[in-house]
Amino acid sequence: MQTKKISKLLLKLSVPAIVGMLVQAFYNLVDTIFVGHAYGADSVQAIGGIAVAFPIQMVGMAVSLAIGIGGASIISRRMGEKEMKKADKTFSNLIFLSILSSLLITGAGIYFIVPLLKIFGATDTILPYSLEYLEVILYGTVFFSLAMVTNAVARSEGNAKVAMNSMMMSGG
Repeated sequence: MQTKKISKLLLKLSVPAIVGMLVQAFYNLVDTIFVGHAYGADSVQAIGGIAVAFPIQMVGMAVSLAIGIGGASIISRRMGEKEMKKADKTFSNLIFLSILSSLLITGAGIYFIVPLLKIFGATDTILPYSLEYLEVILYGTVFFSLAMVTNAVARSEGNAKVAMNSMMMSGG
């Protein structure tokens, strides 16, 4: 990567990242369509439940992105310095931090789920749908966090296509 033109590197690394992130962005759209069809007459309330739960889901995503992107930056610099043991140690710390933070988010989210949903606007009619949706999301936070962190690390190593393919497979 040190000898290639920046424009070629930018395309090589950014296009797969953009494609992968677009696939990830379709998750909520697909959820909305699926829930709309599954609940029929109650679809307005069910889709409202998704909308209320979405900001809480984004908090977990933001924490995972911060850990992944920050750690990937450190790993890239260590690899550039030919400090592979430090890069490996950083990766191990990222995995631990990802699991720990996602377990804390899951625990706090489950414990405070009703007050959180009400803060974000859940009404009495939307609350049951929000609860049902957000519980599933929260229980998957560990896996989602690990995927985001490892994708950031793959991109930092110059393997943007690996990250894109893994995001596309999980979205398919």
